[in-house]
Parts: sequence; structure tokens; C-alpha cells
Amino acid sequence: MFIRRSLGIFVLLALFAAPFTNAQKADGAINERDVRAHMEFLASDAMKGRASGSGFELLAGEYLASMMRQFGIEPAGDEISPGKRSYIQTIEITRQGFASPPALSYGSGTNAVTLTHGKEIVVFRMGSQATKGGLQKVAAGGSPEAGKISLIRYDQSDQEGFARRFGALFDSPAAAVLIEETPQIRAGWDRSAQRRISFTTVKGLTRGTQTSVIFVSSAAAEALSKLEEGTEISIGGELSEPEVTRTWNSVGKIEGSDPALGKEVILLSAHMDHIGERPNAPGEDKILNGADDDASGCTAVIELARVLAKGEKPKRTVYFAFFGSEEAGGFGSRYFGANLPFPKENFVANLQFEMIGRPDPAVAADELWLTGYDRSNLGAELAKRGAKIVNDPHPQQNFFQRSDNYNLARQGIVAHTVSSYGLHTDYHQPSDEVGTIDFAHMTRSINSMVSPVTWLLNSDFRPTWYEGKDPSQ
Repeated sequence: MFIRRSLGIFVLLALFAAPFTNAQKADGAINERDVRAHMEFLASDAMKGRASGSGFELLAGEYLASMMRQFGIEPAGDEISPGKRSYIQTIEITRQGFASPPALSYGSGTNAVTLTHGKEIVVFRMGSQATKGGLQKVAAGGSPEAGKISLIRYDQSDQEGFARRFGALFDSPAAAVLIEETPQIRAGWDRSAQRRISFTTVKGLTRGTQTSVIFVSSAAAEALSKLEEGTEISIGGELSEPEVTRTWNSVGKIEGSDPALGKEVILLSAHMDHIGERPNAPGEDKILNGADDDASGCTAVIELARVLAKGEKPKRTVYFAFFGSEEAGGFGSRYFGANLPFPKENFVANLQFEMIGRPDPAVAADELWLTGYDRSNLGAELAKRGAKIVNDPHPQQNFFQRSDNYNLARQGIVAHTVSSYGLHTDYHQPSDEVGTIDFAHMTRSINSMVSPVTWLLNSDFRPTWYEGKDPSQ
């Protein structure tokens, strides 16, 4: 009750602070004042870092919903009564951890390894209370088999292939997947391991909720690799009480005007959550505001929504989705992809906007880049129509697999992320604040996408993956 009343007050304040439609420029151009207005609310200290699944994430969703309503965009979230929808889409998540550290045993059962942080093995996510299966040694490029305990040894020469396989593991049919650690993974254990010793079930999401994904040390991987193929492996432990939480998407749409093309859908998206507060952060500032990550992307999408709603209706239908819990596992986009509000065959393309708040020194000053540019013909076609987007200059970072677009791309949908992240050191730090945003760059960047996106919405062009580049294959 207290949260709901607080949310209402915050939303009212946000509405008074936000720009009104009749104050926009007559030509529909995006201006810096409006960009700043969204950013100063979404990334303010009052929002406490919009932690995944928190009331502040919901508040961000309600703010963006109120903007869509103001712009005349139709709600496309949950059905709240027959024929009537909300902008908000609620996703129920059940997490269950272990009362005591789980253990892995093999063979006769006398060979047991406790799944403890910092020793032989660390749990990234458990898919079920107890897991059993025969050992499968997965070669580079191979796939986990149904019901198996699949061991993947890391191949330093195949970073992109490993990242691609890792993203697909959450949908694999294996009982569990054991992944050999890397130095990068080990360095991150202090921050992530304790938080993720649990298994998660998302209501309405049938794929990717039951596979256990576990990192093991190189020593443990070596020991397991010496076992015979098919050796029985057991993983389990005593469970704690389940915890039910929620996350939210905020979704709106403009129906296409063309009798034929109107059935086709373009999705413009961003994620509205961030990390929240970090009590152990050095210094006095404990709030991770997430200005660049990803209030900037939300601002881009909501301003594109305003411009598109103000003009003539596009021929194609356009959805605007602000996803929740990207930072906690991409639950919002995974749920959306598994429960599409339209037939999958009508899904033409997705453009996700992420971290466009500052220019990237690796490209020209007025350029953005597109993750996976060389995977499909979408980027090149948008560039022909004036989009100042180029190939991702940081391929070693595997950004294509690290945003919500990938959850859709894994279904075969042409989905990419637009960004200008230059690997700045404020990433996931309290210093990612509004004061670090280059508003001139950000305003130019969003404006540069208006014409190309408008073209895409009024064109019969359907992007395709290049041969061998479809993440679903």
C-alpha cells in the first residue's frame, strides 16, 4: 500500500516535470530540452538506481507509460478487463536458493565436491533443486544434449563462439551445464556468485528456466574431463523457502495504417532497470543512477515514440517496449519474446537502444554503432537512408550477445542494439550520472535515427540474416 501511494506521487511529479506535446517543435524534431527532462527524472537520485524488480523499476515503467498515453500511443501490456489493456506488463519470478551449500557427486557417490564460492566450483544459476544426468563432454561448437550433465571446456581461440553458446545455454535441454572458468569469470565471482546460488522460474516463460548453469574451476573441469562419458553426475542440496518477486515491462504500440503492411511489426526497445544501490561502494555515493545505462536508451525510444505518434500513422505497426530486469538476466525481454502479442511471422525487426549518452572515441564524433552489424543487412539499409551507424568497433566485448536484442535474435528475429558506448569507466558505477551525459551528442544521435526508422516503418523491406550469422541456427 505504501509503495503504491508513493509511486502515484512520483508519477504525478514526473508528469509535471515532463515536456508537454503542445510545447514540442512543430516539425517534430527532438530537442535537447526534452532529452534532458527525461534523463533528469529517470537517472535522478530519487529513482535510487531503478534496481531490477524494485518499485523504482516499476516507477520508471509508469513514467514511460504516462508519456506514451500523453502522446496518444495505444497500451499493449496486460489485459486488465475484456478489451482493455494497461501499458504495464507484470512478470512473476520465483527464486529459490539453498539452505546449505549444494554439492556435486559422481560415480559411486563417494566423490563429492561442495559447490562453494572461490574453491572448486561456483553456481551461476541452478535450474532445479536436484539434478542428475550422464556426463557429456561438449567439444567446441557442440551442443548440450537433453538430460545430460554437459561439460564445456573454454576455448580461448573461440571467444565469439563461446559467448554465442553461453547465451544459448539457458534454453538448452541439458539437465545442467558445467562451464570451465575463465580469468574474467573468476574475477567477477566476488560480485556475482553469492547472489546467484539459486534457481529461477518465470511464470509464462517455459523456455530457459530449468537448465542449471554452473562455472567450475579449471582444476575441477580437468578432473571431470577424465571421467568416462556417461558417468552419472548428481547435483543438489537442501532448499530454502521460495521468494516470489516481480519485474515489469512498459509496452505501447501504434497500429499500422496499411491493410497489408499493417500486420508487420517493428519493435523499438530499451531496458529501464539498472543496478540500484551498492552499500559497499567506495565513497559517499551508493546509488548507481544508470544515466547512460540505460536511461539514455529509454529516452531515445520515448522521444522516437513521440515523433512517430505526432505524424501520420506509419504503414507498419510499431511497438515500443521498455524492458525490466535486463541487468538481472534479461527477464523482461525473454518474457516478451516468449509471449509475443502478435504472430511471430509478423515480427520484422527489433532495434534496441543502449548507452547512447556519450560519443565513442573509436568512431567518428557523430556516429553510432550497431551490434552485429555484419550479421544482417538491416544496418547497411538503415545507413543508406541516413542512419549514422557503423559496425561495432569493440567486437571482443561481444556486445551483440549482451543486450535484450539477443533474446529475440536467438529466436531468429533480426534484432540489433544501437549504441555509442566507448568503454568508459563509469559503467556500472555510482558515477554514471546525468552530469556525465553529452546532451548535444545524445540529441543529435536520436534525431539521426528518426528518418531511417520512419523509412523502415513505411517500407516493405524485410531484413534477413547473412548466411551462417543467424543466432538461432
